[in-house]
Amino acid sequence: MDFAADSRLFLADSPHRAVVGFESVPVLYDAPFRQAEVHEGQVETSAPACTMADSDVAALVVIHGTRLSILKGDALVGDFEVIGKEPDDMGLTRLILTKDP
Repeated sequence: MDFAADSRLFLADSPHRAVVGFESVPVLYDAPFRQAEVHEGQVETSAPACTMADSDVAALVVIHGTRLSILKGDALVGDFEVIGKEPDDMGLTRLILTKDP
């Protein structure tokens, strides 16, 4: 199977979508737990990211600094800013996100 040609299959049943401007596209969203060392203490946080089809990244012109909203169904998960792009050369790009103030 040519995964690069069929990368949209991974997004087909996702309950999440990203909204950029007035456009909405399916994404895989996750925000795994992360514990960071700060001075002499630790901070518990998350590391939000979403995976989007390369074709959607190009069509929506998603670059560093792009603001997007993640929805699950009709519920807002959060507003974010793209701080990293990690294409996998298989048709998908992982977008590293930070909460948009």
